Amino acid sequence: MTDQQLLQLRRLFEVMEQLRAPQGCPWDRAQTHQSLLPFLLEETYETIQAAEAGRSEELAEELGDLLVEVAMHSAIAAEAGTFDIGQVAKIATEKMIGRHPHVFGELEAADLGQVISNWEELKRREKPDRESALDGIPNSLPALALAAAIQRRQPAISDGSGPDPALSAQQTLEQLAGGTASGASADELIGELLYAVVAVARARDLDAEGALRRFAARRRQSLRQTELADRDQTVVAGSQVAPDGAK
Repeated sequence: MTDQQLLQLRRLFEVMEQLRAPQGCPWDRAQTHQSLLPFLLEETYETIQAAEAGRSEELAEELGDLLVEVAMHSAIAAEAGTFDIGQVAKIATEKMIGRHPHVFGELEAADLGQVISNWEELKRREKPDRESALDGIPNSLPALALAAAIQRRQPAISDGSGPDPALSAQQTLEQLAGGTASGASADELIGELLYAVVAVARARDLDAEGALRRFAARRRQSLRQTELADRDQTVVAGSQVAPDGAK
């Protein structure tokens, strides 16, 4: 990292301190960890959107907005005496070094699979209080992302010899198509189907959450264009109708 880059980073945190100071901004001073959560979530999704669109300038801006959220939370914690940005950076750095012994240590990793396996094992050692490999997955994740996170942890508790996910999805879809399920039964089948679809996506190294988000965005744009086109045709057709009494 260059001196100029360090200077810019330092300046951001100095600005945040000034905003939180007694003579700073009333809005910034009023924020808490809890009040900032909706903004953190919104900025995260805006960053995802910029990355998926491949717009580098927009991505840089959105990453900056995320960094502002980090700076704000760190400033709030520093005022309370719980932690500061230095501790945040220290914890993150130590975690990255500790989870990459094949880079910073003497452990060897023959392939990507071994890297992932080592990562999960190191996480378990770091969190000895967790009783299950599934502990630590936040239920606040979007549903498809939550399913994917659970499935990623399954190798730790299962040999993966379950049914083929595509076959499971097909069988569940056939049950729904039969029309016999209703109420709670249909709700359970829909959940089972979506869970299986996530597994199908993962088997192909795809992200179901991202795939659905991108498809929904394309679908929305298509429907919007159709809606506007139909509206324009209606306006044109209406303008061609002669007013009452016209010859």
